[in-house]
Amino acid sequence: MLVGYPSLRVDDTKAMHHLWCNNGTWWLHYTLHFDNRARRIRRSLRTRALAEAVVRRDQQLSQIAEHGEIVPDRRASRLSRAVAS
Repeated sequence: MLVGYPSLRVDDTKAMHHLWCNNGTWWLHYTLHFDNRARRIRRSLRTRALAEAVVRRDQQLSQIAEHGEIVPDRRASRLSRAVAS
């Protein structure tokens, strides 16, 4: 497992940065950088209220920026599936 850190470009004039609404549910999207690679992450904020989505987004992004986020290595999982076949 690797630890990734976000690459965040925050434009304070846009309150909706890193948010999008999919069928009424708000989602968070951001990019994690690790081991000279990057992975785009999308997570449901599990709310239909925009105000609550903004609060949850800010909490998650600050926690990830401070502690990083564990990123499963896709290559290792592919190799284990290939060996099991």
